[in-house]
Amino acid sequence: MSRYRSVIIGLSGIGANRPPEPEGLPIYGAVARSHTSAYHRCPDTELVAVCDLDDERRNDCLERWKDVWPDLKGYTDYREMFDVEKPDIVSVATSDHLHADMVVEAAERKIPMIVCEKPIATTLDDADRMIAAAEANGVLLSVEHSRRWHPSFLQARELIRGGELGEARTVTTEMFSQRAMLFRNGTHAIDMMIFLAQGDPAWVTAQLEDGFEHFTEYKSDGGHDPTTDPYVSAYVRFANDVRGFVNFMKVDLPGSQWTVTCDGGRIEVSDRELKVVTGGSYREWSETPYPVDQYVHQHFGGFVPEIIHVHENGGGLVSPATEARKTLELMLGMLKSHELGNSRVDFPLS
Repeated sequence: MSRYRSVIIGLSGIGANRPPEPEGLPIYGAVARSHTSAYHRCPDTELVAVCDLDDERRNDCLERWKDVWPDLKGYTDYREMFDVEKPDIVSVATSDHLHADMVVEAAERKIPMIVCEKPIATTLDDADRMIAAAEANGVLLSVEHSRRWHPSFLQARELIRGGELGEARTVTTEMFSQRAMLFRNGTHAIDMMIFLAQGDPAWVTAQLEDGFEHFTEYKSDGGHDPTTDPYVSAYVRFANDVRGFVNFMKVDLPGSQWTVTCDGGRIEVSDRELKVVTGGSYREWSETPYPVDQYVHQHFGGFVPEIIHVHENGGGLVSPATEARKTLELMLGMLKSHELGNSRVDFPLS
């Protein structure tokens, strides 16, 4: 079988990093943590070209990966790259506010598989034209909210769906670090809250980081400087009556976690662990840890084989653009709530 020709636009760390290979494991290799490493770990693809306006980034990428793809080409114009390379898959890994034109161009050229970095866009108009272009041209558009391919988070959702703990009542998402930025890392946390709540946001109230009264629309620099993108505290009511709590703070303590409270227990999940907490009484709680297994197709390593599988066999994506739009709309609703003095904002946004 011929391999799918793949290209990447945007060569920052998320696009082009190469994880160190673990010592003593020459066969298995490191888990993918970037778009280039995701294609490296998928034998059904061949990365044929990359694109970035920055000469240093582009040349560094070609040098970093030359032992894997000695014929890898570099471009400064993604349209020229599309013309010459005729790709089957394109990754758009540029700054947050620059995704739309590139995705629409790829869709209108009928490139069959498109992977877009999160957030899908920074305005609903951009998200809608991306979705419309993909649907009109019959192409797949997956958005890289990477925890949707993480086994612990998938297992957490199955625990909720299984019903053994009763109905899900609340979902809390917490993110702490100096990069607890709403549109950069925060989009992961909010998307996973929606994923675990398994419902559509109905309304929200929110308060942004102090000093961001001007942030009534996206005004960051593409996700680079934390001082340009606020943290947020928010309360979300979902249409299925689940209540969501968002707790971000820019502090030195790093990490993020999600807690789902059900009638009969609590699920705690993070990149580090998954456990279920139950209690027979106020003072007696028990914890059941679930092993955090490692798989080849997880995190970044999940989106490439999945989109190929759906392309070949049909079915749905775990992180389609329509789901990513919900995350964007919720974040924009938080901005509107803050602008209105932390007032309730209903969805859909008018």
